[in-house]
Amino acid sequence: MIAEKVSEKTIRRLSHYARCLRLAKLKGESIVTSRQLASNCGISSAAVRRDLSIYGEFGKQGSGYNVDDLLVNLEKILGTTDPPPVIIIGAGSIGCALMVSGLNGTGGYSYEAIFDIDPGKIGKLCGESPIRSAEEIHGVIKDNHEVIAVIAVTRGAGQAALDLLIQAGCKAVLSFTLEPLKVPEDIEVRYVEVSTELDVLTHSMRRKERDPAMPKWSHS
Repeated sequence: MIAEKVSEKTIRRLSHYARCLRLAKLKGESIVTSRQLASNCGISSAAVRRDLSIYGEFGKQGSGYNVDDLLVNLEKILGTTDPPPVIIIGAGSIGCALMVSGLNGTGGYSYEAIFDIDPGKIGKLCGESPIRSAEEIHGVIKDNHEVIAVIAVTRGAGQAALDLLIQAGCKAVLSFTLEPLKVPEDIEVRYVEVSTELDVLTHSMRRKERDPAMPKWSHS
């Protein structure tokens, strides 16, 4: 039941709903209304109902949604009922911080391993995980079949890291380096663009300062 031909914005909202439902479970909540889900996610209730209605009826009008059932259905739609393992390339400050913080609360994602090309780092611990040689990447990807790789290398080393991952058979990459990468058509690469998010926040903050009566932006 993986969603097909749906906009990326919708997929992002569905992922956001799933995260909010996991938080609701942690609080012991078993039923949630579209209004509650909208409030928790910072999205309009109309958008919640519209997004969910695309895939069928998950709740009864006036009764809300069963948290467990809705979460299971969203994970099926997103294709994340059995998420792939995640590896990190680059055991610097960003890579190690990611490894130490982990992926708890993300619906089953976990960091499988962290790699580096620096011989001086190999074998040292990043949190509780030993840093492994980049030469081992191929074997890890081969053993797991589906892997998402996070590139967290120093400036200028991004393309070499991506090339290594492609040679090893990796098809999905999240990059913390903003240098432009040459990417084959069959490889999916996403960038963590902190500067863009800072631009959006700066614009929003200063726009509100000029017009205090301006309503909050909607994520829908």
